[in-house]
Amino acid sequence: MIDFHNPRQEKKALDLTPMIDVVFLLLIFFMLTSIYARPVLPLELPEAESCVPQRNQEIVISIEGDGELTLNQSPVTMDELQTALVQELGRESEEKAVCLAADKSVEFGLAVRVMDVAKKAGAQNISIITREKE
Repeated sequence: MIDFHNPRQEKKALDLTPMIDVVFLLLIFFMLTSIYARPVLPLELPEAESCVPQRNQEIVISIEGDGELTLNQSPVTMDELQTALVQELGRESEEKAVCLAADKSVEFGLAVRVMDVAKKAGAQNISIITREKE
């Protein structure tokens, strides 16, 4: 009688290529979304009933409750603000607009000084960021 040997069954290895592809795609997705995500300062914005949503908020000056200034999430002093704004406004090709986000506990005089510096730097339109009154 002829003896047919069953060939030795080799262990099948799990193909990891699709899983590695998915992991790399997720990595790329989260890297790209984190680049374009803007960090948010903890500001207590004043409320207004006549809020109008702005389309373009490229240049944002933030004034925190303790008077600390930031220009597009970068800390600046009052002395450096005009120079930094001139550089930022020089990059804008269309409307030279600046948005001011001030904590509601900020003194009015400080907000006016910041708006004055923005106007001297060449801003044509200064908007004040508020949140909608509920």
